[in-house]
This record gives sequence, structure tokens and C-alpha cells, in this order.
Amino acid sequence: MKRRMFSLAALLLLVLSISVQAVQLRAAGNPNLSFNGTTANCYVNYRSASTSDKVSATLTLYQGNTYVDSWSGSGTGSVFVSGQCAVKGGKSYTLTLSYSVNGTAKPSVSVSNTCP
Repeated sequence: MKRRMFSLAALLLLVLSISVQAVQLRAAGNPNLSFNGTTANCYVNYRSASTSDKVSATLTLYQGNTYVDSWSGSGTGSVFVSGQCAVKGGKSYTLTLSYSVNGTAKPSVSVSNTCP
């Protein structure tokens, strides 16, 4: 009987940990930075854990420490922000996502890429 209860408890713990990871993956909104010639294509599709959350997001593009451009948006439950701008070939760029959920700022997320 103890062995059966232990097995059920272990299975329940496994299922709960998978559910938590799925919610974290769903809530993640990773910025995307790609290039088409000397045009930077930037976007993020952020989905909150709850469809009733008020979310806002700003994408900011940097070349080194130099500001290049930024785009913002907001929504309920999710937000899609995108933008394009001219960049220089051979330079490295960083796209940073700053966002908040229900007015609470979350840690920013960045991605870097080099324009060919």
C-alpha cells in the first residue's frame, strides 16, 4: 500500500511540474531579430499566463550601446509588437524586450544578431 501511494504521489508531482513548465513556456515572449539586406525586422508575440492580464511591451533596437529605434504596443492577454528600420551591414545589433503585466515590470529579454 505504501509503495502504491508513493508511486501516485511521484506521478502527481511529475504532472504538476510539467504543467508549470507549460505555463512558463506559454508566458515567454522571446524577441525576434532578423535582417533582409540592410533592413532589420523586429517582432515579439507575448502571451500572458492569463487572458485577462493587461500587458504592454516595448522593443528597442541597439547597435552596441547606441539606440537605433523602438516600437511599443499593449493588449489584454497578449500583445504583438513589430517594426522595421534601416541598419548597416556587418554590424551587430541587440533587440531588447521590456514588458509589464498588470503594471508590474518584468525582467527584460534580449537577442543579438549581426547584419550580413
